[in-house]
Amino acid sequence: MPSGARRRHGTERVVLAGLASGALVLGLGGRVLMRVLALTTPEPPRFTLEGSLQVLAVGAVWGAVTAPLLLVAEGRFPRLGRSKGPLLGLAVLVLAAAALLLIEGAGEIVAPRSFIVLSSLLFPALFVVHGVAVEKLWRLWTSRGPVPTP
Repeated sequence: MPSGARRRHGTERVVLAGLASGALVLGLGGRVLMRVLALTTPEPPRFTLEGSLQVLAVGAVWGAVTAPLLLVAEGRFPRLGRSKGPLLGLAVLVLAAAALLLIEGAGEIVAPRSFIVLSSLLFPALFVVHGVAVEKLWRLWTSRGPVPTP
């Protein structure tokens, strides 16, 4: 297989890995974390199916769009070894935080201390798990040969 085709297949696989991990880890996992964090606030939680599907979709898209950073790390920093997945997760976290600041602005956070502490610990961990999952899926799918065409 020519190097251009191999690179394209690697990109397709990493995007699919990001899509899958983004939907499951960032989307579904993020929604579960939101539910847990809602229990730390005095207000009753308001979750809808539409909102849950939106979180799932945003996680999937965000995972797919940012996953190619793994290929950049693979090419530029080969000595990082298996730490590329967690580093990808942290990079995605930083990009997500920057995007949220641009969209929402840097207003004052008014929330119970338990909410702030838990969200500050759990969401970064979720992003690291996402990065590890992307790397694992990409390596698994890359070792299996050509991508099947529909």
